[in-house]
Formats: sequence, C-alpha cells, structure tokens
Amino acid sequence: VSVHVVSTAHTMAPSSSSSKETFLLGLNRRYLSSFVGLFHALCSVIALVVGNYLFIQCFLLGNDILASSEVDGSSFLPTIFHVTTAASGILLVFFWNKIQSYQHATTSLKAKGMSPKQMQNVNRARGCYALILCAVYPLMYRYLPDETLRDTVLSRAVAAAMVAVTVHMYNILKVYGKGLFILYGGTKFGFSLQVLFAGSLYSLRESYPHIVNFFEKEALMISCCVEFGFLLYYCESRRIVSVPFLRDACKRYHPLLIFVFIVNMLKEKFWSRLPMSVSWATLLECVLVFLFLKKMIRGIITTVVETVRSKKESSDKRESFARKQRRTSVFDVTSSAGRRSSIFESIDFGELSSSLGSSRGINLNALKEE
Repeated sequence: VSVHVVSTAHTMAPSSSSSKETFLLGLNRRYLSSFVGLFHALCSVIALVVGNYLFIQCFLLGNDILASSEVDGSSFLPTIFHVTTAASGILLVFFWNKIQSYQHATTSLKAKGMSPKQMQNVNRARGCYALILCAVYPLMYRYLPDETLRDTVLSRAVAAAMVAVTVHMYNILKVYGKGLFILYGGTKFGFSLQVLFAGSLYSLRESYPHIVNFFEKEALMISCCVEFGFLLYYCESRRIVSVPFLRDACKRYHPLLIFVFIVNMLKEKFWSRLPMSVSWATLLECVLVFLFLKKMIRGIITTVVETVRSKKESSDKRESFARKQRRTSVFDVTSSAGRRSSIFESIDFGELSSSLGSSRGINLNALKEE
C-alpha cells in the first residue's frame, strides 16, 4: 500500500488542486486520513476489548491485575490498554471536524438548549481530551524512573498542562452538564493542583500508594464508556445497528460500568486511601450516581405502574363490554312502557292459539306457562 501511495504521489501532475490534496513528503491527504482512520479504529477496538477484560477481572472477579502488575512487573495488558487509549484520543485530532455533532437521545438538543456545534465540542472533550488525560499519570508512574518523578520542574509542568486541559474541558462540558466534568476530569484536576503545591509526583505516590491503582481503574471505566459509545455511533452511521439498539445499549452499558466502579470504590473506602484532592471528586461522583440511580428507579416504578394501570383499564373495558353483550340479546325487546322484556313475552299466545291451535292441536297457553 505504501508503494502505491508513493507512486501515486510521483505520478500526479503538479496542479493547484493536487497541491492542496498533498501533505508531508507528497503524501495524499486522502490516503493519509485512511491510514490514520484505520489505525485509530484498531486502537479504539483494542482499548475497548482489553479495557472490558481488565474491568471484569478487577471489579467483578476480584483479580486486580492492575495492582499485581505493579508488584511483579507483568504490565503487558495494562500497558496495551493505556497506550491504545491515549493513541485513540490523539489520532482523533486528525478527524476533528468530522466528530459527530448530534446525539440519539430521547431529549433533543433543542430541548437541552444546545447547538450542534456545542454537541460536537462535548464529543471532542469526551473522545479526545478525556482519553488522553486518563493515560498520562498511569504511564508516567509505570515507566518513568524515580529520579524523573522526583523532578519538581517536570512534575509541575505536567500538572500545569493537566490543569489547563481540564479547565478547558469544564468550559466545554458545563453546557451539557457539570456532572459530566466531575466524571471525566474532576479527579485529574484536583490531583494536578496538589502536584503543583506538593512539587513532585514521587512524593504523592509515597504518601498515597493507592493513587496509581485508582487512576488506572478510573481509566478503565472512562475509556470503556467512551469507546463503546463512539463505536456504536460509528456502526449506526454505517447502518450496522439501529438507533433504538444504540440507545438501549448505551442506557444499560454506561450506568452498569459506573455503578460497579462506585460500589468498588466504596468497598475499598476510598476516602481513607486517596488524597483529599481526589476524594472530593470521587465523593461527588458517588452523590451523582446515587441521584441518577434514584431517578432511574423512580422512572422504572412509574413505567411499571402506568403499564399495570393501562392493562387494568383495558381489562375493565373488556369485562364491561362482555357484560353488556351478555345483557343484550337479539330476543330482547322494549315495550311501550320502556320495560325490557323477552320477545316471547310480547307474543299474544291467545290470539296465536286461536289461529293455529285448532288445526295443529297445540296448546300454546300451556306452552307459555311452562
């Protein structure tokens, strides 16, 4: 493929249109975007698959691969996850203007008071900034030597960049909901501020050994949620899945991951193992999750009650109609006095007996009495 790209670039005649389509070293922008898109898709799928595997192992099966890899040095899967997550966020920059500016939610953007441009910026913050931020501290703590982590200049420079990016994320996400910033950037913002005052990443890790494991577990939750949503939106744009399927899948997958993460943090008593700069954001996440859970349970109860009520009303209508049909018969007549009686009662059996009884020998009066 690379040979084809180079040969195509050399055989193209120089013109104004071709010069606009070429990039570095004469490479065609269309080919470059195709290669980058393929690599981005590959990184996203790997991050999603490995992230879900690590999430199940760490949160559901109790096999904390992330913590054990820090001890024995077997960090192959965590490294693959963090690298592909960061690469997925970085490569999305090449498609900056093609990021989706819509949302298949039950509430429209107009009802939320948002424009398509604002929705596109929200997706940029989630799909690009959030993924890169998730991988910064875990990769630094895993692969930088202690001497580098003790460097206050480097630590404060990284922390200042993290604060700047998270503040920019807040300005973008506050239109959609400030709770979204707490989920995607709150802990990194608080920890980066503490690094600016403390001076080095090494000193904070020595004071709070659990901080690295927390950031890696949080990265699992955030990356899986983001990659899963973007993958389904891409499949929907290619008509692989339907909009109802996308909506139902996201409604079930995202809350499930967040609930499992918060329950795990509560079991580990995060407030005693994390610095206050991180604990406040995690505590707010717990409050937001429980408020959402309360709203979701109330919505489920309301739906069940309305369903039962509608079924009962339908059953009552059917029973009422059936009773009415049983009371009404083709043999019923209404007399001049307004009384409903049987059609047989309105027959003058005396007159009918005089005309037919003599010839057939039928006593109709006796038949009536019977």
